[in-house]
Amino acid sequence: MILDYSYIDKAFINGRIITVNAQDDICEAVGIKKNKIVFVGTNEEIKSLIDENTEILDLKGRAMTPGFIDSHYHPILSGFMNGAIIDATYPKCKSIEDIKALVRERAKATPKGNWIKLWGYDNNKLREKRHVTLEDLDDAAPEHPVQCMRTCGHVCIYNTLGLAAGDIKTPEDIKRFGEGEIEVIDGKFTGLTRDLSAFYLWSKVKYTDEELRDAIERANKACLEGGITSVHDCGECDAPAYSMMFKAAANGWFKPRQFMMLHSIFGKPFSKEDNEHFLNLGFHTGLGNQQFRIGSCKFMVDGGSSGPTMATREPYSHNPDLPRILSWEREEVAGYIDYINKHDCQATAHAEGDLAVEFMVEGYEKALKNYYRKPEEHRHRIEHCVIVDDDLIQRMKAMGIIPVANTHFIPLNGSDYHRYFGERINYLFALRSFIDAGLRPAIGCDAPTAACDAIAGLDGAVNRIDRGTGEVCGPGQRISMLEAIRCYTLNGAYASFEDDIKGSIEIGKLADFTVFSDDILAIDPVDIVKTKVDYTIIDGEIYYKRGEN
Repeated sequence: MILDYSYIDKAFINGRIITVNAQDDICEAVGIKKNKIVFVGTNEEIKSLIDENTEILDLKGRAMTPGFIDSHYHPILSGFMNGAIIDATYPKCKSIEDIKALVRERAKATPKGNWIKLWGYDNNKLREKRHVTLEDLDDAAPEHPVQCMRTCGHVCIYNTLGLAAGDIKTPEDIKRFGEGEIEVIDGKFTGLTRDLSAFYLWSKVKYTDEELRDAIERANKACLEGGITSVHDCGECDAPAYSMMFKAAANGWFKPRQFMMLHSIFGKPFSKEDNEHFLNLGFHTGLGNQQFRIGSCKFMVDGGSSGPTMATREPYSHNPDLPRILSWEREEVAGYIDYINKHDCQATAHAEGDLAVEFMVEGYEKALKNYYRKPEEHRHRIEHCVIVDDDLIQRMKAMGIIPVANTHFIPLNGSDYHRYFGERINYLFALRSFIDAGLRPAIGCDAPTAACDAIAGLDGAVNRIDRGTGEVCGPGQRISMLEAIRCYTLNGAYASFEDDIKGSIEIGKLADFTVFSDDILAIDPVDIVKTKVDYTIIDGEIYYKRGEN
């Protein structure tokens, strides 16, 4: 790389520069030229590269890290919140009546027959301690189809017109779907749908280009405020989203760099069609540029953790009768991984419960036996990877599989997880075990399920405290702040084949940084929640400064 060193464009001085290089060096100053890092060192050393043209930012002892990479995010879906989709999260909605009031209000402004969409209710936090029902939604909006998604995104309530949009009109119609996916009690629909059936019905919901564009702009704002400079987009509302996110990168509507997976939230047939079309054309993971790349070929094996609906080997501790949803069978998973691997692409899947993770691990073992690729060549992943055990971890290590953990969920749902899974909480989002085994775990928020916020992800990784109840959940899986930063930066870059250009503060890499209000290595880790993101910097440009619009 040839650079003009007569001066540097920007100098960051007096900082705690957490480089995340191989030695975990902590430095004082960073210099950039155009969009690249050209100097990392001391305040004294950088003086020779500064002249009257250099813009200087005094960090005043604050921590600067590589730009945080959210390795599991849904920009459009999260951006829909408070726009195309009504925000029904707690504490905005504390009761069923709060939800019904929001539906009634939206119905007044929505033409009859058009969809009303909500996301975020949590039956565990509602005053009534139950799910919303078809009757609740029919009462609030009898002339509109209504979709009311639980916070996990795997349980959704539809009213009568919502079910009818998918030609589900009598209990006999549920025979087309998997066992436990559409709830019928005493011969009547409750409106509750799980996983594949919920996603199928979601495909009937319509969004306008204006709603998509608005969602992208909301997500951009949330990422920058949260300290996020790159995202791995793990699935949106099918075909229009790929084009819209590419345009967003090209036109600057969405500043964070994108690694956009081939996956549709509308379910199995949609995702298979997207992936197979891409693979049959002979394309590969990584197609694109530094701002927008095509990511992994993704599919979804099981349900969610906070419903819960995920596929665990053993029944849930709090209610052994609840269905544990599998969308793909064991041999089906193995065959599809083999198909992706033979096309020299990166495979990944949503696999939360230990049974689903077992399917993935076994599938990777078979695929790599059939067509061997080195770990650094395939970089296959498992999204969420919520519950594991030592055997699964060691088998993942042998192949170099990358687990992507949603540590943001622990401050939100830790006590519920303990109630759902009992002693399995000690291997839930098992970052300590992953790192000790030599794996390279990454971190993602899975917004809109949790906020796209670097600090919340760090909190879940280093403290593992349910911030609502104060319960410490699986303390043996805590990791250090420096380890958590590495998971959120360099490991995220590795998971998208980009560790050569970002993920650490080293000469020649892209000038993407997150600056915090404190020295986050010096504070008590429990106090990380008091820290703020002060700056989010991409390509050397400050796109977010706390206190300024």
